[in-house]
Amino acid sequence: MAEETVAEADALAFQPGQIEAARAVFDVVAFPAETPLIRAARAAGKPVITGAEVIALQAARQFELYTGATITADQVARASAFSRESAGS
Repeated sequence: MAEETVAEADALAFQPGQIEAARAVFDVVAFPAETPLIRAARAAGKPVITGAEVIALQAARQFELYTGATITADQVARASAFSRESAGS
């Protein structure tokens, strides 16, 4: 049963032709950030937005709403990388 779950998680939910036809690919699955869809889109040379990036952008907006301070794109990228590294350990 566990093998089936892993196989399902590694399955690509879209046909390669659909990815090729896309101008960009957006995935909302946060962990792992490199989903089969994101890997396939990168391999096809498409711009991607990962679920981990979505979470970081949402957190940045929430921080701004709560504090009134705006964080930079670099800070968002570093926070996103940190959260991925922390989740992996």
